[in-house]
Amino acid sequence: MQGAWWAVLITLGSLVALAYYAFIVLPARLHRWRCEGLRAFARLIELRTHGRYGKSEPMAEIASAVAQRLGIPLTERRRMELALYLRDIGMVAIPYAILNKTTPLTEAERALLQRHPEISASITEQIPGLWHVAPIVRLHHVVYHEYPDAPLSAHLLSALDDWLRIAESADADTATSVLKQGAGARYHPLVVQAILSELRERVLQSGQALTRSAALWL
Repeated sequence: MQGAWWAVLITLGSLVALAYYAFIVLPARLHRWRCEGLRAFARLIELRTHGRYGKSEPMAEIASAVAQRLGIPLTERRRMELALYLRDIGMVAIPYAILNKTTPLTEAERALLQRHPEISASITEQIPGLWHVAPIVRLHHVVYHEYPDAPLSAHLLSALDDWLRIAESADADTATSVLKQGAGARYHPLVVQAILSELRERVLQSGQALTRSAALWL
């Protein structure tokens, strides 16, 4: 009788372990493999544009932490990370001369460049298993007052993309001021608050004095 109970317990334990692997471990590994593959696409776009439109690696790290602060569910966070690597893939359809033009863009050139989210989403829809990522890709430059009901993950990508780009071209203080001034209009106010809280915590944890840094974020 005791042997039968042990057999039942071993069977149940095996089933639990199998379920854990199938529903927890395997999806996480598949997501990481997908991200690693898509990271190559993002890197190619960065090379083609000389990094003028942002870099995915620092954005991915911060976006994940901010998304957790906002309480975005795991499934949506994974969708957001995939969208992050695919958001600018549509720039392959934009002429190289426009992407790297050193003088101000004409109105027609600017309009063409602004089509890249839609082109990126159209490409994403054609990738097997990633059609569900396309809506976030399409909205990764969403403006809060125009589309306040857009997914929170899309608002996060929009604000963080701007912050990183401005911080690199100018400085972190300028980027932070832009986010604060745009909260409630250009950017989702909850997203702005979460991004600034995450950046502030990173500065405090570093324990280092930064030149033209986040000292004025506090």
